[in-house]
Amino acid sequence: MVCLVGCSGSGSHPGSAKAPAPGWHEATLQHNGLDRQFRFYMPEEPPAALPIVVVLHGGTQSMNAIFSSGAGGTQEWRQIADDEGALLLVPNGTNLDTGAPSGDKQGWNDCRPEERARPDVDDVGFIVALLDWAADRFADTAVTLNTEQTLATGASNGGMMTYRLATERPRRVAAAAAFIANRPTPSECPDASAPVPMLIVNGTDDPLMPYDGGVIAPSLGGFGTVASAEATRDDWGEANQADTTRRREEQLPDRDPNDGSVVVCETDPPAGRSGAEVRFCRVNGGGHIMPSIKYRLQGRQNHDVEGARLAWSFFERAVEQ
Repeated sequence: MVCLVGCSGSGSHPGSAKAPAPGWHEATLQHNGLDRQFRFYMPEEPPAALPIVVVLHGGTQSMNAIFSSGAGGTQEWRQIADDEGALLLVPNGTNLDTGAPSGDKQGWNDCRPEERARPDVDDVGFIVALLDWAADRFADTAVTLNTEQTLATGASNGGMMTYRLATERPRRVAAAAAFIANRPTPSECPDASAPVPMLIVNGTDDPLMPYDGGVIAPSLGGFGTVASAEATRDDWGEANQADTTRRREEQLPDRDPNDGSVVVCETDPPAGRSGAEVRFCRVNGGGHIMPSIKYRLQGRQNHDVEGARLAWSFFERAVEQ
C-alpha cells in the first residue's frame, strides 16, 4: 500500500492533528468564482499511508447519485476504500443547464466544444485544487497523503473527464480508469503527450457512447461526437509509448452465461522505462452500464467482473511498475 501513494515522501506528514472520522463528509471550496462542492470518504481503518482515488460521476448525475442505492457499480468504491485503505474524493460537477455548482443534474467540461452551460468552467483546476485541499486537511495528522500520485476514475462523462485530467495534469495522476467513455472529436483540448497508465472499458453495444465512434446519444438529440473506442485506445497507446507488438489478450471468465456478454482485455506494455501500460477491455455485448457482479441494473450489463475491482487491480499493478 505504501507504493500506491508513490513512496516519494511528498504530501502531508504525520503529526498530532486529528484526521477526519471514518465515513462520508461533505465540504465546499471556492474555485474560479464558484463554491465547488465535493464529498470524501474516510475508510474505517486508514493506513498510515493513504492512497487517493478521485471518483468522477457521469453526466446528469452528481457526487451523491453515484453512491446512492441503485447507482450501479460505482458503489463498490466505498467497499474498496474500507477493504484496501483508500481515501475517496468525489467532486461535484456543474449543472448542465445553469452552470450552478450544486444539484444532481451535473456534468464535466470534458473537451467537447459547446456542450456546456458554462464552457469556461475550469474542472481540471477544481480537481487539482481539491487535491491541494486534501493535502492541507491531512497535514499534521497521523495519516500521510501523497497528492502527487492520485488514482482517477469515472464513467461516461466522468470517464471523458478522467481522460482530460490525465491529459492536462499527468504528473498528478499515477493511473486512470475510464469506463464507457471515448475521446471527443473535435476536441477543444490538446492530445495527451505524457504517459499515464490507462485502463479503458467500453461496451460494443453501447447506445449512448458509440463503440465505433460518432454522435453521443443520437436518439436523445446528440451531445457532441467522439472517436471510436479503439481509436481512443490507440491515442493513449501513442501517448504512453505502448508496445503493440507485445500485446497480450485474454478473455475474462464468463461468470454469468445469461448476461449475453463477455469481457476481452488487451494489454499493451510500455515500450521503454519512460512509457506506461494501456489496458483495453472490450465488453462484447455490453451497453452503457459499468460491468458489475453485485450491483445489477436493467439493460446491457456485464456480470462477469466487478468494474471497480478491475480498476483497483489495474491501479495496484500500474504503480508498482
